Amino acid sequence: MKKAVACYLSIAMSVCMMAGFTTMAAEDSALERIKERGTLIVATDAAWPPFEYMKGEDVVGADMEVAADIAEELGVELEIINTAFDSLSMYLENGEADLAIAAITVTEDRQDTMEFSEPYCDTYQYIVVKEDDENVECINDLAGYIIGTQLGTTGDFLASDEVNMGVLSGTGATVQQYKDLTVAAMGMDAGDVQAIVCDKLLAENICANNENLKCFEAVYEDGSSTKEQYAIAAAKGETELIEKVNEIIKPLKEDGTMDKYILDHSEKASLANEE
Repeated sequence: MKKAVACYLSIAMSVCMMAGFTTMAAEDSALERIKERGTLIVATDAAWPPFEYMKGEDVVGADMEVAADIAEELGVELEIINTAFDSLSMYLENGEADLAIAAITVTEDRQDTMEFSEPYCDTYQYIVVKEDDENVECINDLAGYIIGTQLGTTGDFLASDEVNMGVLSGTGATVQQYKDLTVAAMGMDAGDVQAIVCDKLLAENICANNENLKCFEAVYEDGSSTKEQYAIAAAKGETELIEKVNEIIKPLKEDGTMDKYILDHSEKASLANEE
């Protein structure tokens, strides 16, 4: 009987110790895990030049320069996961990535599930149409159009919201979602869509690399704009990591380094598409 009790107590103590270790591990912050691991894992979608795009087998771009700066300041290596944009939040929630850096626009819905850094870039939604299309000057003019978007982006949300319940509701306008804006541009060339709605720099890149297209800011008929801000995301509750990120990116914004990254990669992305 004594042996049975002793065995029971030993098992109970082991369970308690294991629970204690599990709790301690759960209490480790993302910043602590990054430093212990020696690697910063960043999830992105390399289909957003000049912010992230493929050069051979490497993911490069303005955002990846920032990711490298963050890793260097933390004293760790950088690992990049290239995935679909609409799955970025899942990688953060599952702990498979520490940060998501992919020209992510801050929205109220996203703030419910992710922590965001201070914005590092302002942008606007743009409309891309054929060069000879004189009918579209604002969002309201997309009535009856098939509008190409990239799934899960703010351009997708904007177009879908307007078609479903906004200024384009009941006009015959529809949304065609793509996984990649390059494919959306091919869809326009094939006549599958008559317009694309996406972020400013992405629209400019599409026009720079596809003939007979033009782009302009997506404003409403009353002149109101669609200004947005990009920020770096972490899992909900990882405020310590985000505070460190803010500390690192602040001088990059103030001394013009961030703008230089964007300009440099705008040129490099265009050259890469010409090769």
